[in-house]
Amino acid sequence: MLTNIYVIDYILKDLDGAKDRLDRIFGTEPLWIHPDMTPGQSIVATYYQIPGNGEMSHALGFFQEGGDSVRTDHDKIFLIGVMCDDMDKTMAEISARGLKFVHDEPKRYAVGESNTLGTLHGLEIFIARHVPGGDKKAREMMFTKDGSSDFGDETQGGVFLGISGIDLVVSDLEAATATYSAVFGAPPIDTTDELGEPGVKCVHFQAPGNGRGVRTVGLYAVNGGNASSRLASRLANILSVRGEGVFRLDCHVTDIPKMRATLADRGIHLPEGEAVLEDVNGADLRFVTL
Repeated sequence: MLTNIYVIDYILKDLDGAKDRLDRIFGTEPLWIHPDMTPGQSIVATYYQIPGNGEMSHALGFFQEGGDSVRTDHDKIFLIGVMCDDMDKTMAEISARGLKFVHDEPKRYAVGESNTLGTLHGLEIFIARHVPGGDKKAREMMFTKDGSSDFGDETQGGVFLGISGIDLVVSDLEAATATYSAVFGAPPIDTTDELGEPGVKCVHFQAPGNGRGVRTVGLYAVNGGNASSRLASRLANILSVRGEGVFRLDCHVTDIPKMRATLADRGIHLPEGEAVLEDVNGADLRFVTL
């Protein structure tokens, strides 16, 4: 059974160039992965710890393109990691719903075992199970650039509660809905009317985790090619330029004005009205209260 979304990974053209802005948005120092986490591979990656589900591994990962990492023409979110309670049973459940894993058997890595469903509508679905003590072991393999394990306050003074939503733009909503229904084992809710954006239709799945961490995964499509609102036009442009995939993360906060002031102190302008930082390394960050 899937238990929670525990990591959201980006691939960047220039990780070093992006770091300063990301530090100021998330208010912490990222943790860099030790080579023991990816034995035999040349991978440069860093993780910002995110509050939300009580696990160390709830994080946003940023990978530098190149080496043994994936290739990309543009910055983007390329993967979500979903934890499960039993790898063999979870693979059997998802396979029975018509999806195929890349590997016939789980692959071992430093702190557990994993498999992947490959890229589904622009997003790789990576499923893992940590061995007992795996979270602690992973944490011991990650440090800030100066070698410290103190990355700061990921709650930003208690204002930032974590990532609550992941939204994808897809070219075929019916097909993507069928695919992600097989991933999550349940149908979504049609949220088109609630959205109320002309030219856009959408559905939302309840994410695994019983309301901890990421709560929803949304699929958005331009309705019949009719880009008759700003969002519809933007989604149509994203599909044309980048293709399918994640276009937005919802950042759950206790108070938007306080979050705006906190970001302003670090030189980040969060607009009045709809509180969105557009296109931060390939995805919007929308600040919301639930």
